[in-house]
Amino acid sequence: MLRDFFIPAAFAGPMAQPCQHESYAQSGVMYESSRLSVEWLKAFLENFRQPAFGFGKGSKAWQARAVKAWCQVAREWQTMKFPGAKTVLAALAAVTGLSPKMLREALANHFLVFNEEILKKWLASVKRERDKHAEDKVKYPSLAFIVTAGNIPGVAIHPLIHLSLLGIPVLIKNASSEPLLLPVILETLARHDPEVAARIAALTWPRENIDLTQTVIQHNPALIAFGDDNTIEKFAQQKKSFADFGDRFSLTLVNPVSAKTKMRHIAYDLCMFEQMGCLSPQAVILLTDDWKKVDRFCAQLAEAMAKMNARLPIGKRSAAQHASIQQWRGALAARGAAGEKIILLTSAGTDWTVAAAKNFDLNERVACRFARVWPVASIKELAAIVHRYKNKVQILIWGNSAHELQKFFDSPELDETFDHLFFSFAGLAQTPSCGWLDEVNPAWRRLTRGLRLKTTLQ
Repeated sequence: MLRDFFIPAAFAGPMAQPCQHESYAQSGVMYESSRLSVEWLKAFLENFRQPAFGFGKGSKAWQARAVKAWCQVAREWQTMKFPGAKTVLAALAAVTGLSPKMLREALANHFLVFNEEILKKWLASVKRERDKHAEDKVKYPSLAFIVTAGNIPGVAIHPLIHLSLLGIPVLIKNASSEPLLLPVILETLARHDPEVAARIAALTWPRENIDLTQTVIQHNPALIAFGDDNTIEKFAQQKKSFADFGDRFSLTLVNPVSAKTKMRHIAYDLCMFEQMGCLSPQAVILLTDDWKKVDRFCAQLAEAMAKMNARLPIGKRSAAQHASIQQWRGALAARGAAGEKIILLTSAGTDWTVAAAKNFDLNERVACRFARVWPVASIKELAAIVHRYKNKVQILIWGNSAHELQKFFDSPELDETFDHLFFSFAGLAQTPSCGWLDEVNPAWRRLTRGLRLKTTLQ
């Protein structure tokens, strides 16, 4: 039986008897966190928080065992070869609507970059930067609080592992809509090294239970929050500084002349997580205004989307998702009927869509494998789009070769708009490097380096 919480073995749980929540009855999940109380949480936090290892006394031994333990976990989850793996996938499919094949692919991606060499290199880079800013060093926190989001299963895995390597006690608030994955991962960790797992807990309560959230905030943890703009704004009102991973999206940039061999990679990024993650492209920016090339590109992408649909089935979509897809398609068809140049290619049902137009409003988000192809006449026009959404763009995904990317960087039209943006390649955006969060979030980078808020990072 799966549980929606994990606490170290040394602590007594908050509930005398587990309570099965009716919405999870079909997937065999015990919704035990429903018995959480403010009194229990206060007592738990007082005993759970403790000095972090960081790079101080005992840190080398801690880091060695934490690296070993997490690498063992990563190997099991990459292959999904551990006790109860099929049950976990079935339960996650039931609560997320994602297909088991999609979930298996996603979980393998989450853990792909974690091996002993990579984790040790990350720790070494963190120490170098911390030592470089010796005058700005502060103590690592005795408690970190990660608030997860439910749209992307495993979204908090990377920050959790990084904090664990530094020996920082971490309390995770699971999303009520997906409370299962992290507790199961932590059970795997505890099986390999109970001491490493003893500095991590995962609990679940609804966002409406403000008293429980405030109880944690009052213990002044380092806060790492995932969520929509409203969630981030509420935490911003309570904490002067925290690492926020709010509402973001990515863009794919493609030169259509040499994109044919990369088409399946472009389709892969559009299909993963049903296009709901910060690394999911909300538009494919096509570096041409030649509509013959646009038409050919869309036909090639539609073929690739159909093939990827077979490889990564869509799972179970809600009635609202089906309605949204039809609404998006209908709006584009109406624009075409009014005389605007529109290309609209669709599956027989609502599985996937490829649509091209001269303009899109990216504040209106799409999902469910809905590829918006946006042709631009120049890099200047591209820069205007990126600048317009600069507070929302997480990364830029390059849909051509590394050689083509270098030519793009060498273009005299390129301006400062692109200076601080993180680039990835199509097909690799869903498996970002171990330290990618350091590149896209300065607050997170300062937290993991143990540096003052004022520290200027290069």
